[in-house]
Amino acid sequence: MELAFDHLVHFLRRPPVEAAERLQKEGFHALAGGRHEAWGTCNSLSYFGLAYVEFLAVEYPEVAERSDNPLVRQLVQDAAVGEGMGQIALRTRDIERWAEHFHERGMKVTGPLPGSRKREDGTVIRWQMLFAETPEERGRVPFLIQWEQSDDERRDDLTRRGVIAPHPNGAHALKCVCLAAEDADEAAERWRRWFGLEAAAAFVDEGLNARCRTLAFSGGAVVLCQPLGEGLARDALLARGERPFFVRFAGGSGEIRHELYGGWYVW
Repeated sequence: MELAFDHLVHFLRRPPVEAAERLQKEGFHALAGGRHEAWGTCNSLSYFGLAYVEFLAVEYPEVAERSDNPLVRQLVQDAAVGEGMGQIALRTRDIERWAEHFHERGMKVTGPLPGSRKREDGTVIRWQMLFAETPEERGRVPFLIQWEQSDDERRDDLTRRGVIAPHPNGAHALKCVCLAAEDADEAAERWRRWFGLEAAAAFVDEGLNARCRTLAFSGGAVVLCQPLGEGLARDALLARGERPFFVRFAGGSGEIRHELYGGWYVW
């Protein structure tokens, strides 16, 4: 049951189009996404191949607060800690088998849940989402997503629509997403239990002042970052807990680091 990196969800407390406009000023191709009418949310998007960053916000609080979707519940609850990166989605074509896998491990499972979004042109895209929880453990399990279209169909459709397009600043791939972790080895072991994945050997990221373990995925790696002292990793852990906080893109200079609504982007 293969998994790929699908997208990073960055929670906002403002119209997501503002984030798209900020990214455009930094040389990224970004655009408005649309509305999730059943959840009371809306988004904007920036794609790097099939991997992308989603800026997600509540549009209709009375709808979002009644939602039984765990991601929307997290979005509502995380308003208390402010804007920032909130969750990671991994892509699969075996969502029912993953549901069985999580059940067999005694995890609390929600879904697969149907999802859809109305685009600005009125067309609708559809997918399924799967959530698993382990209340006795730290850290949120990334959710799984299975799109109605195949990868090739989605890539062709999104390219034809101009959603996937070159970034003027040269960024062409999502290289990695960094997650703050109390203990990188313990976090790596959780990922092994959840998904059967082995993290690479530990290394020190001097820029983040963190001891890190990497999980490789098609579309972008996930890096578990344990603070070694003062720095962005420690600041993120203290402010928001074990959540994503930092993204690196491939293709740019690698020297531009920009704080955006509680998260860090480097290209």
